[in-house]
Amino acid sequence: MGYYIGVDGGGTFTDAAAMDDEGRLFYAKAATTRDDFAMGMFDALAALAEECGVEVSELIASTNRFSLGTTVGTNLLVERLGARTGLLATAGHGDSILMMRGSGRTAGLEPELFFHPQITDKPEPLVPRFLIREIDERMDCLGQEVAPLNVEQVERAVRSLVEEHQVEAIAIAFLWSFKNPAHEQQALEIVRRVAPDVYASCSHQVSPRMGEYERTVATVINSYVAPASAAYFRRAADKLHDSGLDHPLLIMQVSGGVLPAAKAVEVPLTALGSGPVGGLIGSLAMSRQLGHANVIATDMGGTSFEVGLIINGEPLVADENVVDQRRYKLLQLQTTSIACGGGSLARIDPHSGSIRVGPESAGAQPGPVCYRRGGTEPTVTDADVVLGLLSSESFLGGRMPLDRDAAVRAIAALGDQVGLGVEETAAGILRINNARAAELIRQQTVVRGYDPRDFMVYAYGGAGPLHAFAYAHELGVKGVVIPLGNGASTLSAYGCSTSNLVLNFEREELFFAPFELDRLNRALGELEEEARAAMFDMRAGGDEVEIDRFCLMRYRGQWLHNLVMRIPRGHLGTEDIAGVVDDFRSSYDTLYGHGAGVVSQGVELFSIRVRAIVRLRRPTQAMEQQFGKPVADQARLGSRDIFWPDRMERLESRLFDGSRLHYGNRIKGPAVVELPYTSIAVGMDQVLECDAFGNFALNFEHTPGASPVVGTQSSTLTTG
Repeated sequence: MGYYIGVDGGGTFTDAAAMDDEGRLFYAKAATTRDDFAMGMFDALAALAEECGVEVSELIASTNRFSLGTTVGTNLLVERLGARTGLLATAGHGDSILMMRGSGRTAGLEPELFFHPQITDKPEPLVPRFLIREIDERMDCLGQEVAPLNVEQVERAVRSLVEEHQVEAIAIAFLWSFKNPAHEQQALEIVRRVAPDVYASCSHQVSPRMGEYERTVATVINSYVAPASAAYFRRAADKLHDSGLDHPLLIMQVSGGVLPAAKAVEVPLTALGSGPVGGLIGSLAMSRQLGHANVIATDMGGTSFEVGLIINGEPLVADENVVDQRRYKLLQLQTTSIACGGGSLARIDPHSGSIRVGPESAGAQPGPVCYRRGGTEPTVTDADVVLGLLSSESFLGGRMPLDRDAAVRAIAALGDQVGLGVEETAAGILRINNARAAELIRQQTVVRGYDPRDFMVYAYGGAGPLHAFAYAHELGVKGVVIPLGNGASTLSAYGCSTSNLVLNFEREELFFAPFELDRLNRALGELEEEARAAMFDMRAGGDEVEIDRFCLMRYRGQWLHNLVMRIPRGHLGTEDIAGVVDDFRSSYDTLYGHGAGVVSQGVELFSIRVRAIVRLRRPTQAMEQQFGKPVADQARLGSRDIFWPDRMERLESRLFDGSRLHYGNRIKGPAVVELPYTSIAVGMDQVLECDAFGNFALNFEHTPGASPVVGTQSSTLTTG
């Protein structure tokens, strides 16, 4: 039996998912081990092997593909544990990374801080001024050499950084290098000759984009996280190989695909934040299976809450990202995160005297109070336990009992400070947390011109299915899907396992309408050749490489408002490019209002992109064939009183074992469906339905006799 495994190392738990050759799915979780991420990975694999009914050595030896998503790079950056890094910059521009953009004080912070920049500060620089060396050289905006590279100066700078300051990595970021990388390439050769053991990266390779500050930040972060990230990738690959894995370890990328570890270490920045992207890819796979074109993918785990959008069957792509107040440009699938998870701490706000939830988190250690690991401050998970939404006996399939009494004491102490009882305080914590989650979704949809009522919400992560009944309901969405049922808690790992080999290439080059098609076709052809050559180097055959082409377009004179448009394959003719322009105008009107386009200024195309994909084989997911079986007696777990935060009242609510529910079963709220790695809350006037793939659909306005999410059966659904 062969297996296709994905592992996602999150901030609190390390998740694992596997599909065997028969299309059966298996899931497992283990606590993340921050001191050694590989240990947490093998703990999750041991639990996964148990679910598969084999020894862990047999599981690994039988694995046909192993994909890994990780937060190791993010943790290195946020916790300031990366390599001692030096920077080579163009003379006169060494301070640009220290000055930052004007938004640097509030970039990536909570929205309310935008209005109070006086209480914020810039992040501590990754490269202090004494490790920055300015180099005499200059390219102009057309890529023409204005001043040659001072080779001797570069050599002296490298020796100073290495011998006097013991840097472990060097970032090279010269002006306009993405137009002509010759000087950066020369400097890189000098670094490799003078200090072969020092990691070095160039801005034209990491982020070939306009924007001196963002390009430099990307290069510095890449060098900063590279030595430890590369060591972790190699250590994980070696341990898996020693355990019997006979295939290359694949690393999840923010582009939405995977790359062999040997390739991923070249630019480890592309793996930064790959865990949330894994969940988005898992949602994409499920949405295509279920026929949902527009999806709001929501991942609520122990530490954070991430949102990604799928529009017309394609995930949105972002040009830049912010980590720890540092904004950088990198092509990636767009996910937005806030500190709003199960481990978010509830505290008294010192200014208002009211309860505040997050952004601080209890993390994996010490974790929520109910974990019995030394936590003393109440969290969202503690509130779930106190209200009865989360069972204290069946958490993680009963392997980790929770201490409800300790959670009650912690929340009672918090409530005493604001004059509320235990249940009211716990309900308040959840309502605040769910409101923050709903607000992030609004920011990603309504603010961009999308109507949430046109979307399905996919709720996953350990805490997502438990809270979606509230945060999704107030948005007015079509409904909620808990993908793969119990697998929703490990959807990011599932997404890693389903990902294909993906490489992105881009070039910033300006074209004005009417476009010079010969030059545009030539530039696209060169990018395609580069993409195919890179895939060939990874032993991905040229015949199986799929090429998608895109461009960035805007009205001439604009800077912030641009759209990513798909370019047809093959040689572009006049009608082809006219169709792209028409699509741009139509999309612009949809997002910003009819007539909002600055038509008199014309359209310009300023960046071209090529995405190369090699689709990796995986089995077809197994389906349950029989529809309409009644809810089994074994699935009925009785009932318990639950204090529902949306209604602020205690109701007797039925309990079900989700692993024993079948295709076509319906559960009417109020109820809780318990699964080993998550629980699904079904509120009043809500109905939960199970489909043939093991997904659960949460419907807010149910029509009697409605068909399930997947399947062509039309018989009446069985009431639970």
